[in-house]
Amino acid sequence: MKSRFVVLAFVLLSIGLFFMACQTKEVTSAKVYIQQDNWDKAIEQLEMAVSMYPNDAEAHYLLGEGMAQKQNWERMNDMFDKSLAIAPTFEAQIKNTRDKNWVNQFNAGVARLNNEQTEAAMQNFKTAVQIDPSRSDAYKTLAITYTRLDSLEKAKENFNKVLGLEPDNKDAINGLANIHFQLKEYRQVVELEKKTLEMNPEDKDAIANLALAYDFLGETEMAKQTYIEALKQNPGDKDLIFNLARLHFMNNQYDEAIELFNQVLQASPDDFDANTQVGNAYLQMGDEYRKSLVEKEDKNEEVTKEERDRLIGFYEKAIPYIEKAVGIMESDANVPVNSAIYNNLGVAYINIGNREKGELYFKKAEEAQ
Repeated sequence: MKSRFVVLAFVLLSIGLFFMACQTKEVTSAKVYIQQDNWDKAIEQLEMAVSMYPNDAEAHYLLGEGMAQKQNWERMNDMFDKSLAIAPTFEAQIKNTRDKNWVNQFNAGVARLNNEQTEAAMQNFKTAVQIDPSRSDAYKTLAITYTRLDSLEKAKENFNKVLGLEPDNKDAINGLANIHFQLKEYRQVVELEKKTLEMNPEDKDAIANLALAYDFLGETEMAKQTYIEALKQNPGDKDLIFNLARLHFMNNQYDEAIELFNQVLQASPDDFDANTQVGNAYLQMGDEYRKSLVEKEDKNEEVTKEERDRLIGFYEKAIPYIEKAVGIMESDANVPVNSAIYNNLGVAYINIGNREKGELYFKKAEEAQ
């Protein structure tokens, strides 16, 4: 038994010496320097090690750690990638170093962004991207930062990088759609919002944005249908109702427009735009009806009292809405003075036979120009 123990001890000692021999003297020296927190000397030894022993996974890994200490992120990743290509031995350590440094930069960027230190935040997010290009969050926050700086093309570029990593990232799709809206690239908005609705057919914001995009593209029927669908998901949404009413107005569907604008006014009686548009709709109806009466007269056909009363009725209906709009315009500093509003009110009063008030508002229109 004694002789067996001696043999076993000899074998174990031999194995230990073998493993010690596998570590180069450069790596051994580097580790000593690392323990002393002397990274400059450690890096010198490790540079020699990777040059002399290109298949040494540990040397490449440790040099990557040295580059992380120096915040040379490109070289860090190069060394880490080479180490992993040789062997997966240090995979966990490499992931830990990347994650730790990425989190530090990302969190610093978020804090600075929240404190309106936008330029500094941008640098943090750029650094996070350098440290780990495979993580989407840094690209996303970098895109948001560029948006705040009004660098919309850069913002688009980074949102697209998010989608390259995560094609169904809803935040990136929404952010990209909003940028395309600002750039008036409505066809791209349509494609992005359709993609959102494929993922969630009941997404209220996506339906509303899709309707707006169709609207701006001049695809009126598609816009109408989408607004109607949006209102199913967002019943009572004043902006959607207003936009649908405006589409009806533009297509000379004044009765439908007035009904919808009045829904807006039921919820917000002091809505300047809705009051103005209802008044304008009645004026348009009056002008069109007047043309039909003139055509009758041109054909030597009699225009009846009922027809004349109906004509006056359009202008009478317009007056309360336009007067309300004028009152809002004159009392609310946020509403710019518009001479056309005064002029329209003057037209309405003249057409009901009130010349005095008509001339008063024509004069106001001239003064406001």
